[in-house]
Amino acid sequence: MPPTNKSTTKKRRKRKSHYITGIHHSPKCPTPIKYRSGWELTVALYLDQSPEVISYEYESINIRYAVAGKYRTYTPDFIVLYKSGKKVIVEVKRADKLTDRKVIAKATATRKWLKENKLDDYVYEFWTNAVIEGFRKFLEAKANKV
Repeated sequence: MPPTNKSTTKKRRKRKSHYITGIHHSPKCPTPIKYRSGWELTVALYLDQSPEVISYEYESINIRYAVAGKYRTYTPDFIVLYKSGKKVIVEVKRADKLTDRKVIAKATATRKWLKENKLDDYVYEFWTNAVIEGFRKFLEAKANKV
């Protein structure tokens, strides 16, 4: 009996159904934000409400990086421009994931990309659950003032 052919198609990983997804239209972001988590939505709402933020972009750049000898493409979550002139590339990430080798490879590649492109006025930051909790409190306080 000849061997059976195994499927060569990759299985698609299912996203957990508890993720909050949707589209947010922002007055400070030129394109609709197709957020894939409640944290990303919270960040977008915070950036919309913050008087210090002039504008921001969502998933607007792609950066090549290598992990385990394979090249991949990384898309940071946000690029934020502040009134002060500060420019920040932001990755929204759980604090316990910051030591993951893939996360470290993405951060290293982004910092290298900034240097190679002479974007010395940009910084790369992780906004973790603690930061996002602060944003939620800010938004709740602002909502309660109204």
